[in-house]
Amino acid sequence: MNVKIKQLHVDVNKMSKFEGTDFDNVDQRFNVGSIKGKYDAWKTFWDDGDKWGIVGGKDGDKPKTVLETVLMHGDSTYARDNARSIEGLGILLESMSEIFDGDTLEVQHRQELLLAIDEMKKTLSSDGGKWNPRNIPFNTVTEFIEPDEGDEPTITRTDVYGHYRTSEYNKYVQWAQENKKNYRGKLAQSDDTWWDEDKGKAKPPLWMAITGEGDGEFGKNGILAIARMAAKATDNKKIKIGDGTQIAVFNNSKGPLQLAQIKSVQEKVIQVLQRSDIYPAGKSRAPMKDRLNAAFTGESYAIRNPAEAKLLNFAKGYDRVAGIEKMKSIKLRFPKSNLALNKTIVEVLKILGEDIKQYETPKAKDGIASPGLVLKQEVKEMDWQDILKNDTIEKFGLPVKFQDKAAKNFYKETDRAYISTSRSKPNKSYFANRVIQRYSEDKIPITLQILEEIKRKIDEGRANNSQNTGRSAPDRGRFLRRN
Repeated sequence: MNVKIKQLHVDVNKMSKFEGTDFDNVDQRFNVGSIKGKYDAWKTFWDDGDKWGIVGGKDGDKPKTVLETVLMHGDSTYARDNARSIEGLGILLESMSEIFDGDTLEVQHRQELLLAIDEMKKTLSSDGGKWNPRNIPFNTVTEFIEPDEGDEPTITRTDVYGHYRTSEYNKYVQWAQENKKNYRGKLAQSDDTWWDEDKGKAKPPLWMAITGEGDGEFGKNGILAIARMAAKATDNKKIKIGDGTQIAVFNNSKGPLQLAQIKSVQEKVIQVLQRSDIYPAGKSRAPMKDRLNAAFTGESYAIRNPAEAKLLNFAKGYDRVAGIEKMKSIKLRFPKSNLALNKTIVEVLKILGEDIKQYETPKAKDGIASPGLVLKQEVKEMDWQDILKNDTIEKFGLPVKFQDKAAKNFYKETDRAYISTSRSKPNKSYFANRVIQRYSEDKIPITLQILEEIKRKIDEGRANNSQNTGRSAPDRGRFLRRN
């Protein structure tokens, strides 16, 4: 039986927001249009049960098409001996759907596809091909001789491989439907190429769905061959990152330091700082915050080589994007606070040997203002509830043990903080200094009133714990959390 699948052609260009990362958009292009067409056509072709002799079984939850059989392949519920579950075709199809129909193509997706292909190849060959669909054993009717009226038929049963539905089996079913009371067997399509008395020779529908007509390692026109084509087409060398890719610069420490080393960013900084329209009228040396941000955000920055591309690895999710190291340009979005943008400008000026206090702005060159650049940024007034929420103090209700190591863990790894007030009352000034140190980098104002509120919440938490447990200090086991 020749398996011919009509092929559709669909170009694949993925442009999507990468959820849970710093990527506003990921623009990926790879040549899998014809492969996706084959994949979709393959699914349509095998989403049929009647022409492949599938009757669905006595239970309503049994597969009714070859495609459903593929999805269930390897499930011990449907295995012949109900003895084991194998990594089968269902996983292979899930991996391919992720590549063709998902959003951003991740490195992990291709790795999972390669693993699924490898598992499928092992399924076809391991244990002497025991789990290969063409080697599944059956004892079925291979000869049926219809009897004279009132006599029993002559039935020959033989051990075969691949499929139980022989043409002789169908003859028996037709006779039994007419002559046996309460017989529930069903007639269905049969093909004598689907079974064979020797291993490795039958060509049942499930085997054809996997390998097509080929007997090689991957077959031809089957799902295994299509999966191999998809894996080759999504190799990093064949993926292009388009100009629509955009990163939001939320990392205020590594982000500016690394962006400042990119040549196009350096050029952009100097270009923008020499624009007179970003400065207000008068002698002010500070660019207008909104205009400065607009001049950088959404702009395209050239990436000259893989080394510059790697400088963007400060962005959360960078290592997950397939082909990211081949990008030729990137768009950046700086938060409106301008904290990351201002730090980037400062770092660029340092690299270029410019003194920010003596930098020659257009106003300085025209004699309107004195030399020097002042960068403004938005600072957010935070109340004690914001601070408690941000530092997850609320999670514990009590302060950390006031030692340097514990305090550092509290602010950097709160889940490992050890809460204790067993030996002495919290030192308010020490705690205040730790809070101030934590927020000084972002220039968030910390008022005495806020500190008093934090201290009050700490004292309340300590008092509540003492009442609930009958102890003057919290139980170490209750508050020591380890990963």
